[in-house]
Amino acid sequence: MYKKNLTFLNNQVSAFQKIAYTTMTKPTIPKTMHALQAIKFGSPEESLKYVEIKTPEVAHPADILVKVKAAGVNQAEAKGRAGNFPGPKNPPLVFGGDYSGIIVDKGAKVTGFNIGDAVYGSLKMPIGPNGSYAEYVLASQDSGVIVSKPDHLSFEEAGGVGVALCTAYQAITGMGNLPKEGVKKVLVLGASGGVGTFAVQYAKTIPDTQVVGICSSKNAELVRSIGADRVVDYTSKEAMDALVKDEAETYDLIVDCVGGDDYYNQLVNTLKKEGSFSTTVGPIKHIGAEKIGLTGWLSMGATILGRKLFGARTYQMVLSFPWDKFSGEIAPLLANGKIKTVLKDSQLFDLKDGVQAHKRLESHRSVGKVVLRI
Repeated sequence: MYKKNLTFLNNQVSAFQKIAYTTMTKPTIPKTMHALQAIKFGSPEESLKYVEIKTPEVAHPADILVKVKAAGVNQAEAKGRAGNFPGPKNPPLVFGGDYSGIIVDKGAKVTGFNIGDAVYGSLKMPIGPNGSYAEYVLASQDSGVIVSKPDHLSFEEAGGVGVALCTAYQAITGMGNLPKEGVKKVLVLGASGGVGTFAVQYAKTIPDTQVVGICSSKNAELVRSIGADRVVDYTSKEAMDALVKDEAETYDLIVDCVGGDDYYNQLVNTLKKEGSFSTTVGPIKHIGAEKIGLTGWLSMGATILGRKLFGARTYQMVLSFPWDKFSGEIAPLLANGKIKTVLKDSQLFDLKDGVQAHKRLESHRSVGKVVLRI
């Protein structure tokens, strides 16, 4: 009931805002805005502060300034904030890639979008320095990762899409190498998480595909409700042993949203000889949850290379996002209702409570997406 009311209210607000915005050339944009800024690398409490900073401005012809309504929270951002992941510039910086909101300004060469339009998308770099954990974010039409928001999709649901769904798409279509004909069988590890819930749903959009999800028993009903044909409880040794024993050389693709050696070693032989193990994390479980030194990165690289060259099955790791497919292939799946964002009320946080959002994500017990409401 809450989500239905939230969607209705969001759509009403969006409609009124669009009328208001389109009756003027450009709404008043404040010179400063609130943002969740990382002032140093460290724990959520040490790093993230709710501050007032300068509002970004349109500076290039393809720029689009969006008044943010919601921003997804992703593992790459949490790991970058902790200082455990390479890439972020030195603080202070604003993390966040995924967003949804209302266009309030645009460059001279922007086409197909108007001031007042409800949109969603993702920045190509979720690790700052000018991310979506803020009241305004500067996107670009040149990136191809901004689309109109369907009315049936709430801002909160739209804000949780980008990185997670693109990761699932890449793991399955970008490198999954599923057979073009006949029944296809996909096994999703971590099926109740942010990427996992999208992976289950996306796999089911592919004709003649059967999906088995691995998650805890408490999340089994949810995973079935989003399309899984069967669920295996990873906390049950009996169930996991039966999977390994009875389903050898059964699956065309394993989508690994957990990482580490244990699942790989346990389940790789459930793949057909020509099957693929596609990991969104890598050979280190919850990679980036702790600081990894040079030796750790070299060891991980050696493991990946060894599995790719000498592994019993094809081994792939998601290292890039298919942004070029976002508007043409990925967004339409949300527009036509084939895929939805799994978002529990308990995982929706106000921007000023971003510390709690990051702590929830880092518990590795979140179900579906964690989203900031702005």
